[in-house]
Amino acid sequence: MAPTAAPLQGLVHGNTVVLDEAVPPLDGKRVLVVLEPVDEQTLTAKQNVDAWRAWVATGAQRPIEDEGEPEFP
Repeated sequence: MAPTAAPLQGLVHGNTVVLDEAVPPLDGKRVLVVLEPVDEQTLTAKQNVDAWRAWVATGAQRPIEDEGEPEFP
């Protein structure tokens, strides 16, 4: 069996790994899983400011949806 073309990423919850995308059809086959932590990418200060400015320019013009949540007094 050929290895997967690209490594897959996901989140570990106990002894379960939830992958970010579907895997090739391997149902019922034994696989080798190698785990290593992935450094989460954080925004630089400039990227943070740019994202905030983009939201201020366009995001505040849209209504905030509450998705049916109860309103707080």
